[in-house]
Amino acid sequence: MARKTYRTPWGRLFTRILTAQEEFIHRQTTRRLVWAIVLLLGFVSGAAWTHPKTDIVKLYNGDRLTGEVKTLFGGILELDTEAMGILKIEWQEITSLNSQYHYEVRLSEGTRYYGTITEGGSPGEMQLTDVYGTHNLNWLEVVELRVIEKGFKNRIDIYLSAGFSYTKASSVGQASFNTEMSYEDEKTRNLLTGRVVNTNTDSGTTTSQKLDLSRSVSIDEAGRYRIINGSYETNDEMSLDHRVSLGAGLGKYFFDTHKMRWAGGAGLQILTEKTTLLDAQDQTYNETLQSAELVFTTNFSLWRFDTPELDLNFNFAVYPSLTESGRVRSDTDLRFRWELVEDLYWDITAFGTFDNKDETENGADFDYGITTGVGWEY
Repeated sequence: MARKTYRTPWGRLFTRILTAQEEFIHRQTTRRLVWAIVLLLGFVSGAAWTHPKTDIVKLYNGDRLTGEVKTLFGGILELDTEAMGILKIEWQEITSLNSQYHYEVRLSEGTRYYGTITEGGSPGEMQLTDVYGTHNLNWLEVVELRVIEKGFKNRIDIYLSAGFSYTKASSVGQASFNTEMSYEDEKTRNLLTGRVVNTNTDSGTTTSQKLDLSRSVSIDEAGRYRIINGSYETNDEMSLDHRVSLGAGLGKYFFDTHKMRWAGGAGLQILTEKTTLLDAQDQTYNETLQSAELVFTTNFSLWRFDTPELDLNFNFAVYPSLTESGRVRSDTDLRFRWELVEDLYWDITAFGTFDNKDETENGADFDYGITTGVGWEY
């Protein structure tokens, strides 16, 4: 069937996006895309680039430690030493830090600085020198510290988890795989999340897959950012063969401290989806739909990085349709991690997917799942 031709600039943009989606569907599958990204990250995530262990950390109890500052996040400073390995030091126990290397320093209200760090005029203060001069910063206002001289490899964070369960009485087996990969530089954060849940019962096997890719770009010191996102999804329980979406919007950090982070955003996206339905004679047929919808999202993260590490992350999104009257979709994701040993976690993941598209005929479609497993962080 020939595609309708639009004469307005927005109409032509809409057509181009839909064409790009269709090309993506024909050329890519979830498995190929996931493995390509995993292999790429595996290739670049070799030995970490390090600088000489000459950073000096002084504590309020008088101790003086020399090593390489790895990062500060969640109120914990990681210092790599020659004799004792990586030490995790509570930020409020540190009185001063001296380093000749460049860092990104983020304050609780969202301001970011890029420069060298030296000891402040009094305990609990630091001096940061950048191209604009010297800034005196309150120690407890700093929520994140990261070396910016390191290359591409060291800005990648990878988290992988897998789980399996089987109940003999019901003959139900479930296998799950979850991944989160991110890359950050001075202005942007790129995030890939993936989920695959395979459930096997006496009546057959069902699969739910979801892949999300987003790029957020900081706009100003008030914590506002632009975001571009795309996703690919399949769900046998909801008769969804595939759903591909592309969109953009604006977001803002409402709270951003060393213990928690809350952000929200709004935007617009265009999606193409294919479903398998039953007609009046119980014969299956395929339906392809292209539509546009609003996007409203919120994210809440809570963490504790002293031993044992705990990490809670909650995402919720609602999608009111602009082209289908009365249709509303929503996605919910919850992840809880508890560190067992260093970089090895016990993982609980829950998801819920809602779509009232067929509410008038078959009832609203809702699918959910809860999985547990073991996760590893790089």
